Amino acid sequence: MNNVKQSKQTEQVKCIVLEGYGGYDKIKTRCWPLEFLGSTSVCVKVQLCGVNFSDIYTRQGFLRQLKTPRVLGAECYGTIEAIGNKVKNFHYGDRVVCYVWTGGLFGEKVIVPENNCFLVPEGVSDQDAVALPANYLTAYLSIFTMGNIQPGDTVLIHSIAGGVGCAATQLAKTVKDVVVVGTASASKHEQLKENGVSHVLHHESYETLAKNVSPQGYDLIIDSIGGPNIEISQKLLKPCGRLVIIGGSCYINGETLQIVRSLAMKWQTKNLIPQTMIEQNITVSGLHLGLLFDSNPNKIHYIMEELFKMLKNKLIKPIIHEILPFNNVIEAQTILAKRMNFGKVVLKLNQ
Repeated sequence: MNNVKQSKQTEQVKCIVLEGYGGYDKIKTRCWPLEFLGSTSVCVKVQLCGVNFSDIYTRQGFLRQLKTPRVLGAECYGTIEAIGNKVKNFHYGDRVVCYVWTGGLFGEKVIVPENNCFLVPEGVSDQDAVALPANYLTAYLSIFTMGNIQPGDTVLIHSIAGGVGCAATQLAKTVKDVVVVGTASASKHEQLKENGVSHVLHHESYETLAKNVSPQGYDLIIDSIGGPNIEISQKLLKPCGRLVIIGGSCYINGETLQIVRSLAMKWQTKNLIPQTMIEQNITVSGLHLGLLFDSNPNKIHYIMEELFKMLKNKLIKPIIHEILPFNNVIEAQTILAKRMNFGKVVLKLNQ
């Protein structure tokens, strides 16, 4: 969705562009050529954008396969104002939420493949819609598909105050008698308990506390921290427990990529040994939402339909931390990088 030759463009639109890997100075709000509308794509007039940790990974250079300059943003909500001649499932004026893990969606208008769009049902608000794809798809896959949650399970969710953490809590609580435990900074503990978390542990000293809360161990652990934390999570599982690794936020510490720190983290991260998993009778799995979407889009579309149903039935409700002006993308990334958010951070375009 990026790297388009300008000579072929007919329109320039305001976008948030990553000029190169590095700090916040690499982010610019400027005009960018709108791609031509392909036969199986739609043109979306964007109203809201969801900000995610993947935007920070991209900026700092963790995802080197994503070349710069490029338009940032994996998530947006808006209305369709043009469709390709082979598009089957959408019409002019449809409300859609879009997800493209490689980015390209932080713009006034964007061209999106039909398969990366989800029709927003009547009665679902704009804000709720934009908060679903990245956070709730990840949470659903972690809790139900890979986590195989069961009634009565005790679940530990790391960074439980973030967008995925809040989503995972709500989804887990739809299962009977599930106990949710999470790690977060002290300032968020009361809010988390209101969101259904039974026990909140300070993330800097959680291992001993987690053992005290559930001495027999945990049935399911969702680990977004990664790095050396994986070994701790693995040790906290009970027999037949499941660990789902969904990220590596431990590598984000500061405005730019800290190479020495990252190498140290990787050095401290022990390899998963099959023999250990056999002896502990545990399951360890990893989840990359974007690559799963690429390989199995039908599964992702099915889950989004389920999430919309759960939303309409009031089983889940996205928590919005803050809605910021479109130009305030640096402030939005700072909130996520410093772990200041409770729920989703959203950018709003002036229409």
